[in-house]
Amino acid sequence: MSEELKGLIDWKTDAWKNPDMVAWYANRMFENTGTNQLKHQLEMALIARYATGPTVLDVGIGTGRGSLPLARRGMQVTGVDSSQAMLDETRRQAGETPITLTTGDVANLPVPDASFDFVLSLNVVVHFPHWDKILDEWQRVVKPGGRLMFDIHSLDHLEAVYGAGEPAEKIARAGEAEGQYGSYMSMARARDILAWADTHGFSVVDIVPVGGFVVSTANHWLADLERKHWWNRLLGWMTTDQKLFDFALWLEQEIVWRLTTAATGRFMVILDATPDPERNAAWLAGQELRNRALAEGQVERALGVSPQKISQGIRMQARHPRCAYLLYQLLAGIGAHAPEQSFDDWLPDEIRRMFADWRLQEQIDQYSLALASQWREADGFDNRFALKGVPIGPGLDYPLMRDILTDYLGIFNKGESA
Repeated sequence: MSEELKGLIDWKTDAWKNPDMVAWYANRMFENTGTNQLKHQLEMALIARYATGPTVLDVGIGTGRGSLPLARRGMQVTGVDSSQAMLDETRRQAGETPITLTTGDVANLPVPDASFDFVLSLNVVVHFPHWDKILDEWQRVVKPGGRLMFDIHSLDHLEAVYGAGEPAEKIARAGEAEGQYGSYMSMARARDILAWADTHGFSVVDIVPVGGFVVSTANHWLADLERKHWWNRLLGWMTTDQKLFDFALWLEQEIVWRLTTAATGRFMVILDATPDPERNAAWLAGQELRNRALAEGQVERALGVSPQKISQGIRMQARHPRCAYLLYQLLAGIGAHAPEQSFDDWLPDEIRRMFADWRLQEQIDQYSLALASQWREADGFDNRFALKGVPIGPGLDYPLMRDILTDYLGIFNKGESA
């Protein structure tokens, strides 16, 4: 291992030993800001779906948010973390709930071989470049027939957006240099994970894309949106708008979870300690078929659910203005990458008509603004009008646009009552 990677691993291991960092992390995991609670609820729902017992090991337990609910259900939970400060916070969070806590390294666990039915790790593997070596150690402590669950960032996603070349590699390697370790996130392809599974006697239960529009996990399909302040303000409304939060949760669980690892920047891996190379090969083949179906515009085949079912869900929730606007912008963002893709069959008639009207209004606005800019530039306004060396001409675009909408297109009344 290079000194650079060793430095990265040591930095990531030691980063959370500071009590102030632990206090910040503990508050962040439960505070209601931005899409933080959406991320938390998605992870808790996946753990609830796939957890087995009765014995559970939470590697890198942090503040215990992933496994304390399992302990409260009566499972026998052991938590390992390199940070005693983290374990102290977990003990505080646990209260009277029985739980065993011990310090240890994620790649050198202080527990016996084949001692746990379920090994869980949340937001841990994402920090370490030697993820395969870490999994080697976790394999040691899983009972035969037991289960392993962890998350990692998706190289499939980067390669789907940018191609399997230099742009994707550059993003994947970001943060590896000394002084930039805080931004590093480990990445893998689904086929890399299943190659490890084949070699070590594991079979896939599921690999689930998560965080289609969770701010802390970049979705490069929506990169243009995620750079806009108004988009992040819209997502921020989830903290006080329960209808918007519920709709976002529904979109993630009913649509994003049905997609492939190319869809989002992170995925959750669930493997059973039962060898089954044929199952793993079939899973990968199925993912490739779904990727091809999406590329060919066959959304129903890719999702494995009927447009009618999705349409019914949208009809129930998208009447709320913020929900409708969120969906509209998501579809527009996806459409920027796949302009030939149509989602009309998946939308209720009234939503489809409303979105068509919004698109028309946007096109009219863009046409009018472009025309106003051409007039201003043709007349030399920028050179003829300035205040203390600052051109005033660009500020005339909007009054010119108003005149175009009012006098030329006849669809605006300058804000006056009709």
